[in-house]
Amino acid sequence: MNLLRNPAARRLRSGLVSGLAVLGLAPACRATDIAHAAIPSIVADNKISIGSHAFKLPPGQWMLVQGQTFTTSSASNRDAEIFRGVVVLLDKNQFRVAIDVSLPVRDSPQMMPWGDDACRANGGALHATPMGKFNGDQCLAVFGHPDLLRSLRRNNPQVAQWMLDQHVVGLGSAIEIVYTSRQDATFGRMHVFFTAPYFDSDEAMTKWSVALEDSVKREFASKSFTAAVLPALPVLPASIQANDSASNLVRPGAQVEAAAAAAREEWMNCLRTQAVRLDDRRTPANEVGSALYFNCREQELKGVTANIPPARLQVMSGSEVNELFENAHRQVVDSGVATNVVLEHRASRVPDRPASPADKPARPVKR
Repeated sequence: MNLLRNPAARRLRSGLVSGLAVLGLAPACRATDIAHAAIPSIVADNKISIGSHAFKLPPGQWMLVQGQTFTTSSASNRDAEIFRGVVVLLDKNQFRVAIDVSLPVRDSPQMMPWGDDACRANGGALHATPMGKFNGDQCLAVFGHPDLLRSLRRNNPQVAQWMLDQHVVGLGSAIEIVYTSRQDATFGRMHVFFTAPYFDSDEAMTKWSVALEDSVKREFASKSFTAAVLPALPVLPASIQANDSASNLVRPGAQVEAAAAAAREEWMNCLRTQAVRLDDRRTPANEVGSALYFNCREQELKGVTANIPPARLQVMSGSEVNELFENAHRQVVDSGVATNVVLEHRASRVPDRPASPADKPARPVKR
């Protein structure tokens, strides 16, 4: 029976789609089909799809930066077409997360897998858990990378080049979580890369990886009618947020939120005011700079905590806040910003003019 030509079938299909919309179970076709999207391009709706497989990404402005199509053999009369796409989440040019996902554009029986077996013995994984669900085989593994940019250059050169072109920072140590799923008619892989500071413990890393597997397993097995909703991103430790803010404090051209920009301007004004008040032009500039830091400590604290939600600060003890500040302050001192403020102040002052002969008092006339 041709469903498109049968009026009753058309009404039934329309009713099902409307019902799904009412329940918030929108069909996957509403997602951004990254297999046919421009590269690079913004994922405007935070929802991506490859074939019948759809995923809802965590909040943020995700960018599709790589896409490629390849084939793998299957039991059908032709090879199965696979699409691999990489989406990236940045925060003011600071790398946060990248998701590398590859899935068939159309499921096909007895599809051959591709890529390395992340759960193989001596494969380099920090943790590896093979599983058997939905009459198929799955693997959940965690890897560590001391240099993410080097790894991207080797395995994702297009992504690495995009990162370099965009002057992305924070591509050092990273955690990679890999999930693969093989069923009779489909096979897929997902690699999620985080900056290492996202996880302050092995337990936190394991907990998030398990949540990822639980959220995507049905979608990878083609047993879901709705998009898989990926788990919320782990919250960066307050110390990392403070260090990021400290970095922005000492970089005048850094793009920051309005509140952080205001805090930075208030702190800089304090440093300039104290330079005018304290500098005697004889004391070494770095020593005067140390006094400036001390007198503007309150303004600096506002600056380095500008990106931390107030509710989070309120539950922190005084010692925790002090430790957070001291760690961020080291970065501020290393930048030499206060010393530069003193030197700029000295350069802006007109040097004392030597006395001219006309300024000397006249000698009394001898009689």
